[in-house]
Amino acid sequence: MFHTPVNAGYAMSKLEKTFYDVACELSAPEGIMFSFSSYDGETVQSLPDGFSNVIELSSGKLNDPEYYDSKKNDFNDHAIDVALCFDLQVSGVAVTLLRDAGVAKIISYWGSTISGLNSGIKLILKRIEVLFSRRKPDLFIFESEAMRKHAINGRGISVNRPRVIPTGVDTDLLTPRADPNALAGFGISASRRVAIYSGHMEERKGVHVLIEAMKILSDRQAKPQWDLIICGNRPGEEVRFVEMLEDSNAQGAVRFAGYRSDLPQLMRACAIGLIASTGWDSFPMSALEMAACGLPIIVSDLQGLSETVEHGVTGYLFEPGDHYALASLMDELGRNGERRAVMSAAARSRIESSYSVKIQRENLLAAIGELL
Repeated sequence: MFHTPVNAGYAMSKLEKTFYDVACELSAPEGIMFSFSSYDGETVQSLPDGFSNVIELSSGKLNDPEYYDSKKNDFNDHAIDVALCFDLQVSGVAVTLLRDAGVAKIISYWGSTISGLNSGIKLILKRIEVLFSRRKPDLFIFESEAMRKHAINGRGISVNRPRVIPTGVDTDLLTPRADPNALAGFGISASRRVAIYSGHMEERKGVHVLIEAMKILSDRQAKPQWDLIICGNRPGEEVRFVEMLEDSNAQGAVRFAGYRSDLPQLMRACAIGLIASTGWDSFPMSALEMAACGLPIIVSDLQGLSETVEHGVTGYLFEPGDHYALASLMDELGRNGERRAVMSAAARSRIESSYSVKIQRENLLAAIGELL
């Protein structure tokens, strides 16, 4: 069960495929059903060709008794025993619907924070609410330790109820094998170092920090050595960042590449990965994807984001928003090819040992098996 629209793309599509693969270990395909917040019969790109057991389930419509009953019938008709739900809260009409439809076990899988931190009376009240909530999920799964701590110390979930299962990436698709032609369309000289960012453009993702760091590097060095490729901007989202670059030496060194189908090839052709979030960042898959491609990554020292890096081994952490610190770390890695190579090998090794999609599937299956 996903609260996102069908074909939301990027990390969601990969998680949808992982959920499907896990479900196939527990049921025949005809016993699996997917729901999305909006669905009009279109093909679900993350699922196998021909899979059609898909429904719309919009939480915003569940207060309509007729809609509620039709969705309850969908679950009853397919005799659903276990529901694996994305970002399902402790209580709410969706949980009630699942219980009314006879779903025996409900698992809430969180890809973001469930709550801010709380303390004192407010936290006590949250714990009481969770304790006496009769129809809450049976298990909460979080992608990072930071997310788990916020669930316990913010939402009041029992310390025994949450599990941490980090997201995983496809280590067969994402490899360090560089494609020398991947950057051909960007007009970047082979002598240049290229950094890459992949993600959304909202303020908390810190794209403005990347821009400021590039301006510092370009102004500081007689012969700037870094180019930056930014992926994930929808049309028009890059405008304010382009304006930040006007009249700076970095103006020609930053390229906005939009949504891409060739991200693995692009990442493999780059030297480092960057994520400069200034607000909450739970455990972004893009950081793991870069590391799987053998990129040392420099990320903000924030909550779950910091868990994607082993500081000084697979990359570096820096104070959120400190573009001077980011520029200095980029400068250091730009000048030290040997360190980049050592970090590259360590980054890839860490992904293979702990953050592959195979390991993620195994951990999900184990958690569900224990619940059943």
